[in-house]
Amino acid sequence: MHKRYTDGELAEALKGLTIIIDSKEKVYDHIESYLKKNKVPYKVRNLETGDYSAMLGDMTLENDVIVERKASIDEICGNFTTDRLRFEREFIRAKAHNTSVFWIVENATWSDIFLGNYRSKLSSKSLTGSIMSWVARFGLTLIFCKPEETPRIIHAILYYKARDILKYGDS
Repeated sequence: MHKRYTDGELAEALKGLTIIIDSKEKVYDHIESYLKKNKVPYKVRNLETGDYSAMLGDMTLENDVIVERKASIDEICGNFTTDRLRFEREFIRAKAHNTSVFWIVENATWSDIFLGNYRSKLSSKSLTGSIMSWVARFGLTLIFCKPEETPRIIHAILYYKARDILKYGDS
């Protein structure tokens, strides 16, 4: 149970937002550069689920909100084929905790998926079906974007989710 905050306490608490980057995240230079440039505190450490989450002081938001980032459609294809069980377990854990999951896919659009503009041999129909069934099954919010947009989107998701938790509590 999170404490409910007044507006003044809320503004002060949000100054202490720290982004958590999963230590298994391999390529995130563009995100780290944004965080440094904008003086957003961050820590690299193991996350059980997702690639990014946040904390406020010693209060972690890992069971409240995560961001799963994919660098391309081909990375998703790999997750749906060779890595499917591991990938699915992450989303099952998130759903069990009622965690809000934001799924960011860089360098992708629905047109790319529908037209098969990717290297994987996974068919457009299979990929579309897998993505949409997981969005429905796990309550994912899916965001396609350019890599240069990703850091701002991650920061905004985590900031506003933290604000809502502080403002409205768990209910």
